[in-house]
Amino acid sequence: MANFSLTNGVEKPIKSQLRELRQQLNSISKSLADHGLDFDDLADEAEDFVHGTRKNARRAARHARKDIDVLSRAAHKAPASAGAVLVVAAAVGFGLGYLLHIAQNH
Repeated sequence: MANFSLTNGVEKPIKSQLRELRQQLNSISKSLADHGLDFDDLADEAEDFVHGTRKNARRAARHARKDIDVLSRAAHKAPASAGAVLVVAAAVGFGLGYLLHIAQNH
């Protein structure tokens, strides 16, 4: 019986594709450097951006939790008022959605 392995026919094309990808990345990096852009600097800036975004998202989540806590305490103290506010907010939201729908169709 013949010894058949999936890696026999796949390994060579994959290595060739990896070699081509490396060459393309080197060419792109060189082109960026020729235009005054350093790939490593761009990566560092992207990392700083992501870090700042995470920090801002955590801060926004913390504020939202505080606001939700305040609202839940207020709703707990006056459930009828909270229900009325929710009904009005739902009606306003429905009305705005309806008006937006009409505006888009005309």
